[in-house]
Amino acid sequence: MNDWQRCAPATLQSVRELRNRLAQGLALLRIPPAEHANWQLCFSELATNIVRHATPPATQIWVTLQQDAQGIMLLLEDDGGPQPTLAAMPLPDELQEGGYGLALVHKLFDEVHFSRQAERNRVVLRPRGNAYEPPIIAVIDDDKVMRTLLEGYLSGAYRVESYADPQTALLTLGRQPPALVLSDIEMEGIDGFDLRQKLMKDSRMGGVPFIFLTGHQDQWTQSRAGALGIDDFLVKPITKQALLLAVARVLQRSVQLKAQWGAKLDRQMTSALRPLLPASTINGYQLALQTRAAAVGGGDFLLVKGPVLWLGDVMGHDTQAKFFAHAYAGYLRGLLAAQSEQQHPARLLTAFSTAVYSDPLLGSTLLTILCIELGEQGWVRWASAGHPSPWLINAEGIHQIGEIGPLPGLQPAPDFATNQLQLKPGERLLFWTDGLLESRDPAERQQRERQLEAICLTSQSSLDQQAQRIANWFDERSSSADLDDMTLLLLAYPPVSAA
Repeated sequence: MNDWQRCAPATLQSVRELRNRLAQGLALLRIPPAEHANWQLCFSELATNIVRHATPPATQIWVTLQQDAQGIMLLLEDDGGPQPTLAAMPLPDELQEGGYGLALVHKLFDEVHFSRQAERNRVVLRPRGNAYEPPIIAVIDDDKVMRTLLEGYLSGAYRVESYADPQTALLTLGRQPPALVLSDIEMEGIDGFDLRQKLMKDSRMGGVPFIFLTGHQDQWTQSRAGALGIDDFLVKPITKQALLLAVARVLQRSVQLKAQWGAKLDRQMTSALRPLLPASTINGYQLALQTRAAAVGGGDFLLVKGPVLWLGDVMGHDTQAKFFAHAYAGYLRGLLAAQSEQQHPARLLTAFSTAVYSDPLLGSTLLTILCIELGEQGWVRWASAGHPSPWLINAEGIHQIGEIGPLPGLQPAPDFATNQLQLKPGERLLFWTDGLLESRDPAERQQRERQLEAICLTSQSSLDQQAQRIANWFDERSSSADLDDMTLLLLAYPPVSAA
């Protein structure tokens, strides 16, 4: 049985961190990336309930992924007080504040079992249609007796596809790559060395682990095999136990390496896309930024060049949203670099939207975006393509201002209006992406708007303090249902300080 386990303090911050790390465990156990979101969603919903509602409060939570003959299951444990059983319930006709998350867990998973063991609460989750399919091992050997023996050794734990002819193996493996290739060296026609070299040239087979199993153990053979980047070199005769241990070790190492490299690339892209400000003051304006990234995505981006800022929100919250955010940000950098003179936000947004309309790749997803210009003497100009209007915060209250234009890329020559406002001392302008207030329930969204207004109208504080207060409010009420990114940007002119 393969296990992946993590333990953390029972806090909302830990739940968010564990939710992100869960993807690594799912990759290790070969769960398709398309299914990761369901696992992370249900874990987050259950773990958030533990942190918020356990009586007495839990101090630690444990999450474990286990693989057995029935498939993959997730174990979530905590040391808080006993909790009621997680009875199944239907999804409500309208998404409500309570009950929706638990109903969704039952909708996505076949088994949701609650128990209390050794002073711990335990929830077991098994997903729908999760019959375990053993990894495929391709065995290539022109010796029928050896093939039969290897099939017998491996068939209890793996699906075995055996080939007597290396040429047939070459034609077949590229179409449906196995989890691992186990090959002899001395064979008629194409020997094991040639086979390995040809497989390495196939982009679909280049990352498949490869083991030589041969009766030759001389230094020349081993050196040549090692030069081909194989994962292991086994010498006949070999026992069943030794073979199974070697195959399991190579498979596990392969999955771990892929997960580590995938996580590294994901972190690099996430870091590159994370909305950042080059300075706390730009062109005489004071700015404060707060951002939160969803578990697996990263669809928000902020691009700053001189006094021009682009705030974008790619629709969706998965890795596809992150890819398109990266693509859009790269295109905008090129667009700004090509501008010979400063243009109003509406013209820049028109140029961007026209490019999206004519580009099949960029046009295959949707986004909202703002182009903001920090002008002289407190004049802020912006154009919106489907993006929420900003809030003006002053002594008179909250005012949502500005026109919203069409989404970019939907029309060949769209018209955008340039909104403008001269910020006065003591006034603040709040821009944000939709994740800050997003809710499927209109009544809940209105409630969140009122809460945000109350925070914005509290006693004067520095811009950074107010932005942090809004972010703290977002963190406190966010749950697994809030899977969108959130970015907020506060502006003031001239710079202000706490009263």
